Amino acid sequence: MHATHDTEPPVPFAIACAVGQFLLTILILKFGFSLAPPEAYGKVKLVAFASTILYPLVLAHAFGLWKRLALGLDRIRPEPVFLASLSTAALFLPWGLRSVDAGKVLSDVTIQFFNAFGEELLFRGVIFALLLSLPVWRGIVLNGLLFGAMHLIHGFMGTDWKTACWQMLVTSIAGMMFTAVRYRTGSLWLCVILHMALNLCMIYSNVHGAAESTVFMVERGANVIEIALAAWVIFSARRTGTAPAAA
Repeated sequence: MHATHDTEPPVPFAIACAVGQFLLTILILKFGFSLAPPEAYGKVKLVAFASTILYPLVLAHAFGLWKRLALGLDRIRPEPVFLASLSTAALFLPWGLRSVDAGKVLSDVTIQFFNAFGEELLFRGVIFALLLSLPVWRGIVLNGLLFGAMHLIHGFMGTDWKTACWQMLVTSIAGMMFTAVRYRTGSLWLCVILHMALNLCMIYSNVHGAAESTVFMVERGANVIEIALAAWVIFSARRTGTAPAAA
């Protein structure tokens, strides 16, 4: 029997879902690296990677959220907020793209698709559905913060905590934009496409070979657009008094 998520407090429930994925990923990596030989570390990472897709699928089934995940292909429409959000990725393109072989590109596109799909399925799918009863501004801010907090996992895996906390901040801002796109378009797939496009442009852009000040300006410019789009969706919802096309 499915859990009756509509009767549960949405915020604690959403936090519990995010914490569950956080702990599951750390446990897989920590125990895997401690038990497996170095040559098998790739397989350990693959198991952790797979968990980011399987875990939200299990939650969606357990909570009866399939119809609220917005996976219908008919929802894939070029809404203005989605087109505007692509400018965050476009900011990285004027410096050109790194030259790599076709096999590497295909591998990276595949990895980034499944990475984006897993994260969006959890945060803009399951957790979004749980927070849908909240005012739009609270849903966008909380979803973004939970998404950013997930990236603190890097601090537990060897990254210095200053860098991990900075990653949390910038990914929280990006998460707010992803959530705003989800609210406005009602499509999870558009969030996946946006997430994947932004990651790939950041990975392949030659901007990282430019001056440090240039990299800083491009990255902060993307953050400004992300905040502005999230604020626009929040303002639009408050002005009209109705929620956007969220589900």
